[in-house]
Amino acid sequence: MQNVLTPGRKQTASNEAFQRLWDNIEKVVSRDHIESLVADAVLTIRSKTANKKAGYAWSGGKDSIALQVVCELSGIRSCVIGLSQALEYPHYLKWIHLNKPTGLVMWDANIGYQWLLQNPHMVFPEDSKLLATWYSLIQHAAQKDYYKHASLDIICLGRRHQDGNYTGSGGQNIYTDKYGVTRFSPIAHWKHEHVMAVCHYYKNRNLPPIYNDPQGWINGTGVWPVQTSSLGREHSWELLYQISPETLHIAANYFNEAKSILQNHGKAS
Repeated sequence: MQNVLTPGRKQTASNEAFQRLWDNIEKVVSRDHIESLVADAVLTIRSKTANKKAGYAWSGGKDSIALQVVCELSGIRSCVIGLSQALEYPHYLKWIHLNKPTGLVMWDANIGYQWLLQNPHMVFPEDSKLLATWYSLIQHAAQKDYYKHASLDIICLGRRHQDGNYTGSGGQNIYTDKYGVTRFSPIAHWKHEHVMAVCHYYKNRNLPPIYNDPQGWINGTGVWPVQTSSLGREHSWELLYQISPETLHIAANYFNEAKSILQNHGKAS
């Protein structure tokens, strides 16, 4: 294996570093090595979920695809995706519909532009607490609702320590929240290169097109209002135009900032 510099925590890494790793993944992780990690994860999942009804959370992002592989090999096929379709990128939604797992339940938060007008502080927030609120409104709510209606005992997540995700106290990878939802993160100890290797070797490099977008590896999946640029609010609107002009045109009906970006590009109606 060649020595290719791998990115650290996503919040402080560069998009270029992730792309370099993806382009050279075979030089970093061999098929034999990732097959060994996958086999270990499958054994762990089977042990934790024995005699329990289990499902998993899926988003189409690289971590959830890796999770999908190990869960399906463990015999778990029921899963959920939390969306707010009015605010999702069209090219992402198209990929989701074409590539969704057979056991997927699609859960829609039904948050739209009128809600954004009433909560403008939720558009490109820089406060980590507001970003967490978005996650609570969509992903957490979807998992909780799915857990209840599917009568699950445990739900598997693709959370990983390298990204600073919470997986349980004291470095554990399983916990039960105040609502009685037991969340298990079987790939919590995996590195970026491991989830990429699964996508490469097991899924023929089939990732959603968001990873080809500007800052796609850093932003990942999620509704467009959470894609806050580190270069400021105006740049966040500019990135939205670069990623999905169609979406910015819709947003311009509600936000003058979006309209200004269109005017800058000579696209205002």
